Amino acid sequence: MKLLLTTILFLFCFHNLEASPQLPDYLIVGNDTLSIYFLPLNKLDSITQKKLFRNLELNNEFKTSFNLWRGYQAYWKLENNKLFLTGFKDNPHSESILEATFRGKYENRKVFADWFSSYLAVGKDKLLKWDGIFSRTYLKEELFEFEKGELKSRSLIENYIKIPNGISRLEDNRKLITDTIFSKIKKLDWKKLSECECDDKYWVIINDIGKISNIIFVPNGENDKETKQFAKEHKKCIKKIMEQTKDLQFDIIKWNGKPYEQKIQFEIFYTVEGKLENWSE
Repeated sequence: MKLLLTTILFLFCFHNLEASPQLPDYLIVGNDTLSIYFLPLNKLDSITQKKLFRNLELNNEFKTSFNLWRGYQAYWKLENNKLFLTGFKDNPHSESILEATFRGKYENRKVFADWFSSYLAVGKDKLLKWDGIFSRTYLKEELFEFEKGELKSRSLIENYIKIPNGISRLEDNRKLITDTIFSKIKKLDWKKLSECECDDKYWVIINDIGKISNIIFVPNGENDKETKQFAKEHKKCIKKIMEQTKDLQFDIIKWNGKPYEQKIQFEIFYTVEGKLENWSE
């Protein structure tokens, strides 16, 4: 365990860059081995999880790296409408690790994942959105839904719904969102609004029906008191921006078939020459 903690501490202390994209687990369906950005082992009870990581460490197979913080890549198999854990990638000791961890539940070189009651999604089209580290959703996906390890449904889903005259939210057009918002709010009286320091940085929330549901001031105070004061002063600004953008309709995005809210950073600046500029990245 000391080795495990030392390794993790080393990685976090010296990893001063942004969080690295993480490698997937794998799901075997028929003759196909598919990448899945889900971690069914995280659904295990804490005692079994600790036992598993201990056994990985004892076999020198806890392979932590910048793109594999969890230390393993698991193989899963869909067989007879049940989900099984079959081993770990590049791990010659998979069998002994699974047997030592799951004891009697390890049968025929696999473990029935009866602890897993959730879903797995496999990409069937281009990447739609991802969190920059691990979780992601695709334009089209195959969705597998399980209850206590048993497959309850399997379906093809679409996560991007084009709305008539809706504003695109595809990654190729992501600047279109902030440009569209900017084109609406620049019609406001910014000479007056700039006196209230409304030219600032905000979070714009697009809800699950493609409408702007909220705008949040991005705090920049040096302490809590100052931050709260800035937020209070920006309430008028937010109200004005909300009123000006309430009619905007964006296309709808779902995440693995589920409702999804998108948070976008929006930054504006009013120059001394009296010009409003869009500083959004």
